[in-house]
Amino acid sequence: MPPQGWCSAVDAVLASPATRGLACLSVPNFLVAGFFGPKANPERSDFVNACFAGDGDAATRLRMNVRPVGDLRFRHSSRQRLARGGSLDLGFLGPWAPSVRVLADDERELEIDVSLEDAEMRVLSSVAEILGQELGATPEGSSTRQSLEACVSQICDSREPLVYTAKVLAAVPVITLSAKTSSGRELAVREAGAGFQVDQKKSSRWTITLRAKEKLNVAAQLESAAPALAAAGTCGRVRAARARRSVLAGLREIGLRTLSGRALGDVPNLAAPLRAASASTDGAFGDNEKSTLAQSIEVIEGAARQLALPKPNNSLCANRSLAGTVLGSSEADNSLRSVLVDVLTPIHERLTELANDHALPCADPVWYRDLDRDGYGDKAHSQRASKQPPGHVSNALDCYDENPEAHPGQTRYYEQHRGDGSFDYDCDGKGAKKDDLVAGGCRTSTILGIPTKCWADAGWQGPSPGCGEQGRWLSDCEISTLSCEPAKELRNVQTCR
Repeated sequence: MPPQGWCSAVDAVLASPATRGLACLSVPNFLVAGFFGPKANPERSDFVNACFAGDGDAATRLRMNVRPVGDLRFRHSSRQRLARGGSLDLGFLGPWAPSVRVLADDERELEIDVSLEDAEMRVLSSVAEILGQELGATPEGSSTRQSLEACVSQICDSREPLVYTAKVLAAVPVITLSAKTSSGRELAVREAGAGFQVDQKKSSRWTITLRAKEKLNVAAQLESAAPALAAAGTCGRVRAARARRSVLAGLREIGLRTLSGRALGDVPNLAAPLRAASASTDGAFGDNEKSTLAQSIEVIEGAARQLALPKPNNSLCANRSLAGTVLGSSEADNSLRSVLVDVLTPIHERLTELANDHALPCADPVWYRDLDRDGYGDKAHSQRASKQPPGHVSNALDCYDENPEAHPGQTRYYEQHRGDGSFDYDCDGKGAKKDDLVAGGCRTSTILGIPTKCWADAGWQGPSPGCGEQGRWLSDCEISTLSCEPAKELRNVQTCR
């Protein structure tokens, strides 16, 4: 009887629920789950090497799931006559089948049965979803992320439709050669062919059983790769990631161009496509991120306009305020946040410098150096800053910043000048003397011309001395004979403030 085709027999058994969707492999063992490529060469690449750069640990979730099927009730039977020398070509089963040399009578007719034992289904589930999830979980810039994106892009954007092996049916093919009659010479195998061996336990005088040395993949389910990845959103995720990087790179470029001051007139033309891309690209940016990007582009364009002017105007303040708002937003610490900090922080600082240099309404407060730490600043030494710098105060009331005793409101008087020759300790613009009185001499009360009481009209005896100078001071008088005279001469120092 003519031999039945191998795939015809395989396809017949694949109609069962356990194997539905599989198609016969005319050359078993070529396909395994996890490979992809064009239909003509579906084993060209595999997901572990192509998508994870061979990192088996990173590709753990793509492990194949093995489901036992058991022995399939499959028989592929035919009758063949031995050629001279006992050779038997089993190639009609397929290129995988061995050539056998049998010790038997020439021209003897043998019955050939083929069965599949110890079958199992090797399944790679949810490839499209897993690749998308791994993209979301893998850090930007890592080698695994780069490999994943390149692999997914190859599948999604390939002009040649690609398929991947989703399921494989593996089993041990068993070939049984039986003599049609029990007469004549007993059967024995001289050569079994590569990949097969004689199963002595199942062989007899008139029957030879050949068993494959390993499981062969006899059927596979191929699925179109791009539609599966597109339906899972994985293709869109990669396109969004690349669009995101393109927008952020463009944002960084116009930011650096603005800071360098080169070709500032080109900034609006470069910003326009970035604004459109950030607003329309699906999945690349969230709604809040789109708003932040629009504000950031507005800041950069506004900064470019101000830097192009001979002198900045008050609209710089609104632009600087917007930059501060963007930098102070609570965006997650991601790639967008990193670019915004790198780009807008120096722009905000440059706008602040311009505002300070030109005393615009939004200029930072002026702080004055307080060298002597008395709480009063020196108007000759100041700086602008958003926060109070160390060693500075907000007032400029100090008249001498190298002596903490010299400051407004001082009430004490001093014999020594404050350090610069001046006695102006209270910062009123003059060194005020504590005492400027001139003594009136000694005064008396008399009875019949005889002194009975004597006192001093206190003060300086002579002109009052200058600040820090000594002079004679009359403070006490006493009766001496028939007159009232100074008790003793005191020398005091004139104190001032």
